[in-house]
Amino acid sequence: MHAPRHAQAKNDPPNQDDHRARPEARPPRPRELGLRRLQSLLLFLVLRHALVQGFDVCCCRGRTGAASKAKTKAKRGRAASDEEDEDEEPDAKKAKTGQNGASDDKSGGASQKADPPAKMVTVVKRGAAPVDPCSGWGGMSSSAAVSAFKAQFKAKAAVNWEQRHGMVAKKGKYQWIGQDSPGCMKGKRILTFNVLSERVFEDEKPEDNAGPSGSGSSKKDVEPEKIPDSTLPQEIQALCRLMFSAKLIDATLSSMNYDANKLPLGKLAKSTILNGFAALKTLSEVISQPDGDTSRQHGGYRSAVEELTGRYYSIIPHVFGRNRPTTIDSLPLLKKELELVDALGDMEVASKLITSTVPKDANGKPLNPLDQNFLSLRLSSMDPIARDSKEFGALETYTRETHGATHRHYQVQVLNAFRVERQDETDAWMRAGNDKLADGERLLLWHGSRILSQGLRIAPPEAPVTGYMFGKGVYFADMMSKSANYCHAYLSDNTGILLLCEVAAKPFYEQHAANYNADQDCKAARARCTKGLGRTQPAEWQDAGAALENDALSGCHMPKGPGQDVQGIQGYLQYNEYIVYDTSQIRVRYLLMVKMN
Repeated sequence: MHAPRHAQAKNDPPNQDDHRARPEARPPRPRELGLRRLQSLLLFLVLRHALVQGFDVCCCRGRTGAASKAKTKAKRGRAASDEEDEDEEPDAKKAKTGQNGASDDKSGGASQKADPPAKMVTVVKRGAAPVDPCSGWGGMSSSAAVSAFKAQFKAKAAVNWEQRHGMVAKKGKYQWIGQDSPGCMKGKRILTFNVLSERVFEDEKPEDNAGPSGSGSSKKDVEPEKIPDSTLPQEIQALCRLMFSAKLIDATLSSMNYDANKLPLGKLAKSTILNGFAALKTLSEVISQPDGDTSRQHGGYRSAVEELTGRYYSIIPHVFGRNRPTTIDSLPLLKKELELVDALGDMEVASKLITSTVPKDANGKPLNPLDQNFLSLRLSSMDPIARDSKEFGALETYTRETHGATHRHYQVQVLNAFRVERQDETDAWMRAGNDKLADGERLLLWHGSRILSQGLRIAPPEAPVTGYMFGKGVYFADMMSKSANYCHAYLSDNTGILLLCEVAAKPFYEQHAANYNADQDCKAARARCTKGLGRTQPAEWQDAGAALENDALSGCHMPKGPGQDVQGIQGYLQYNEYIVYDTSQIRVRYLLMVKMN
């Protein structure tokens, strides 16, 4: 038992009833220090426990006696009377405290827990509980979220959310790009870049092997089906691995700065591709006529190309990293983007065929993925050509002799060659009467492309004509290396695909310079094909049927020998180009898998 504190204070002032009397300061005794440390430790532990648990806690400030209170006041040296009044206690309670100080010291902790005083300090731990009623933080109602979104939309676009359709773009503000097709309303919409874009995704389809909703089944419970061996020849298997390579598709998209994370190929709708063409078409009007009406409507040339570039990027997302997005303000940049949008259609089809699920045949039996990929090409026949045959040798000769002198920085080696026929092309060819053309009016010409899963196609009406030197059509060459440059073989271990096509070409509509309306002019001239005249041309032509020992090509001509410079031609082109505007004039005859070293 401790002695009463008032008995120990022998040097206290005589007037002990005056609570304002200030005793002389003296060093605290060891027992007092121990008690204070115990109180501080207890207070710290209680606060720590309360903070961890996230509850409101009441921390009481107790007193152990008048003498202790007086010594504390002396040590702190209080000067303000309002602080003293705040801690003032009734005289009766102080007398009781003075008589029973030792007892209070011993049982102070228990009395605090049993009967906490009215004076307390509240400590609130914010964020620990799901909802903190004291701070105002917590969940937001759906109506409040919608209101906040609409307010943000109006701040960005300067129009109300309900008035976004048909809105007129305001300078410096975002613009909503809507879709008019009925199916678009089923899609998802994303807002990106510097315009508000309504980008359409194709409806998601549930996976075939996914269990019904709520059934409790999962993919892990289903045993993987055994994939049968491919029934295709090894040469065709190698070709399918190249054409339907996910690595090739990713590399192609990356080289074009396409952002497949924002808009995966599997979610890409055809309407989105057409909208991309339409955006580039508007850009081409500004680039070709900087002072035209379209430029003036958008505040001048520079403002127009920046705004329309942003609109295009909102439809066809790009990746620029830390670099500033490239403004499409020239024909070369426009042509590059046209190649991207044009290639997206082929890659979108190819990507859908590259799935993790095992394909099935008509009877529901598992099918090798390579076989499924081959079937998607819709070829009625594809036969590998023996390397020791005269036909293969003639194809190698045609490849070697039509390698342009300006393209000698690389060599081309024929790895595999295939005879190809697509029934749809044959039917269209026959309906057009192209099988009855006179000898020499059909030519066996080269065509190169990135990915050829859909056959040869002509750019849609939405595409601008200024991106195509001789209008929107299918382009061919009589020099192999000119077409090989469009294969972009560096993306696939320097392996590319070249086509040899039978083309109903003559009579020609010859041009020396670019003509963006050549498709209309060619038709008006009653010609079948536009021929862009190059400075280097084949010196001779020969019958392809005889040279290749392929009777189906009798009457179709192909170059004989290397190209030669032609005097008197001052055109822009180094080599000839042939452009047709109707796919019924085309039949794919050979497919060559080549290595470019």
